[in-house]
Amino acid sequence: MAWADDGASGRLEVRTDPGSGLTGWHWEGQRLAVELAQLLPDQTRAFFMGRGFDADQADGIAQTCVFQSIMRNHADDVPLQLDLTRWRTHGADGEGRLRLNREWQEAWRAQGAPASARIAFRWALFPTRQHFEPGDWLMGMIIFDRVPGDRFDLELRWTEDGRELRRILPDIQCAPDVRVPAS
Repeated sequence: MAWADDGASGRLEVRTDPGSGLTGWHWEGQRLAVELAQLLPDQTRAFFMGRGFDADQADGIAQTCVFQSIMRNHADDVPLQLDLTRWRTHGADGEGRLRLNREWQEAWRAQGAPASARIAFRWALFPTRQHFEPGDWLMGMIIFDRVPGDRFDLELRWTEDGRELRRILPDIQCAPDVRVPAS
């Protein structure tokens, strides 16, 4: 399938919260809007331990690159399709991809993670494939096969009206692995 770069019509905003130091990226194209917010590895550890994963399993997730994401079709005329298997990262070490639910589920089964934890994990992640009618939006975690603190360019791909579109978001950074002291 041929693709077109939607870059001419899109705009990217990068915001860093002065209180937390965490950064978020908001890109809005003609129809698709993507928001990525860094999650600290400690946030990720706590979130998944609270859902039944043991400390080692939660740390395995936290030692990747986790973002909270919101995606929306803000058009009023055309549905969109997202397939995260098509997204790529481009960094100093080459091309990478997302770590998707199927891959994690196989690892959790092999490690004996409880079914309830695996279900919570599945519901926390952004779905691998998603159809958005005009006005639809969805949020969930996205996990990149990168390490905390890593920088990369993110290649988004989606389909509108039978045509695949592409956009590169430059200089995305995974949250650093900063330990947050208990209060």
